[in-house]
Amino acid sequence: MERRLRELRGRVKAARAVVSTTPGLAEILQREWKKAALFYARFGITETQFRAGVRDTPGDEGDNRTEQSRSWVSEKVETRLEE
Repeated sequence: MERRLRELRGRVKAARAVVSTTPGLAEILQREWKKAALFYARFGITETQFRAGVRDTPGDEGDNRTEQSRSWVSEKVETRLEE
């Protein structure tokens, strides 16, 4: 179980790295749901895992990440616009 969790976190981290290093990818993922679905499937993750990260246990409510007002992708887009 721990190994699977570690591998899943690694895939989320890799997907985030690709988005942060590929200009325009964050915008494409927001606009085009088909491309976004293929992107997440390529890494074997869900959009929620990409945005909020992976919890230690399913249903773990300790970190209160379920009510985020902005996604990680949105923050990256804003950061790039500011630069």
